[in-house]
Amino acid sequence: MWYYKDGETEIGPVSTDELKTLLREKKINGRTLTKSSKGTVWKPLAERVKKKTKTTQAKPPEPVQPPPQVKEQIKAVPPPPVKEKPKSQNAAKRKKLPFSFTGNGSEYFKIWIVNIVLSALTLGIYSAWAKVRRKQYFYGNTRVDDASFSYLANPVTILKGRVIVFIGFVLYSLVNQFYPLAGMVLLVVMLPLLPWFIVRALAFNARNSATRNIRFTFHGTYGEAAKVYLLLPLLVPFTLGFIFPYIYYRQQEFLVEKSSYGTTGFVFNAQSGDYYKIFLKLLLPFIGIIIAGVIADHFFSAASILFTVVFYLYAMAYISVRSSNLLYNSSKLSYHGFDSTMEVMEYIGIVFTNTLATVLTVGLFYPFAQVRAYRYRIEHLSLVAVGDLDQFIADEKSQVSALGDEAAEFMDFDFGL
Repeated sequence: MWYYKDGETEIGPVSTDELKTLLREKKINGRTLTKSSKGTVWKPLAERVKKKTKTTQAKPPEPVQPPPQVKEQIKAVPPPPVKEKPKSQNAAKRKKLPFSFTGNGSEYFKIWIVNIVLSALTLGIYSAWAKVRRKQYFYGNTRVDDASFSYLANPVTILKGRVIVFIGFVLYSLVNQFYPLAGMVLLVVMLPLLPWFIVRALAFNARNSATRNIRFTFHGTYGEAAKVYLLLPLLVPFTLGFIFPYIYYRQQEFLVEKSSYGTTGFVFNAQSGDYYKIFLKLLLPFIGIIIAGVIADHFFSAASILFTVVFYLYAMAYISVRSSNLLYNSSKLSYHGFDSTMEVMEYIGIVFTNTLATVLTVGLFYPFAQVRAYRYRIEHLSLVAVGDLDQFIADEKSQVSALGDEAAEFMDFDFGL
């Protein structure tokens, strides 16, 4: 009979068979302390198994020689086939869990039109509640592995942030109107606040986003945000814009690696060269559009504008799709990954038809366009789970519960729209 420890609790006695069952069910592991009913020394289970195996191998039984006629029969029987072990244990457990979106344009249109009307009637005050309703709809209808997402923000908190932004904008406008020089000085003074606004908004949005009762967190600092959103962009004119892909890469890295799900941080494996490849592949079409526009301008002056608009739509769709795919495919959460499979031409088709339909309906198609674009992105995204996802979630819940709920920050604002 055996005893084992669960934390500081001593459990037993249990039989050897019961101990094996607990091990198979992962209720205990090799590090679990055990002792026999007759012993007094606690040892990890793995050491006992290892010791027993060595003892068994040290004294192998002497082979019994069968009679000559039995030997011949044994030779005639072919040995059983040996099963090949999988090359990777993780590969055998890898499974792709696709994201899905269960909402539709008609449902969201009702939310959207009510948000528009109430925001107008309340002179924008209701816009904070409108944001919460919009995000709750999209989050609540986004699912992966039979679990949906939740948006938990308080509209009053959002309203506080918007009031601060509104007051600041009004003060700046008044100063700039009557004292233009003072307005320029005020703008320069306020510019260093931009990274702080960004960090606060990202932290607020992450803290109020959750799935499976576990919240996301963002722990980026002002100094880190200032480097990628303020200092690096100052180098754009000195590098003739060639530093822009690197800046974009650093901003994406900042967003991913400073985010966590519960207590587990995300990891970003992309390189700056990956972003340069995305932008450099636009260089040849850009040169072609310029040449075609110059030639067409001699025959039809509006042709250059048309070429510019077409290239702009293509460039925006191309960068959005390629950078989104790279962002997800290069991100990992512990040993779990993501797989994004959006296609440029498919996305261009959605953007073009959405734009055309929105213009023809004088804006009424806009909520349907939002749902179409969001559905395409979500339904081309999968979570690549390696190992037991349920065990990972259970471990996160245990760790988050042990840490307890963090106290709300004194300056808890949301500055995003």
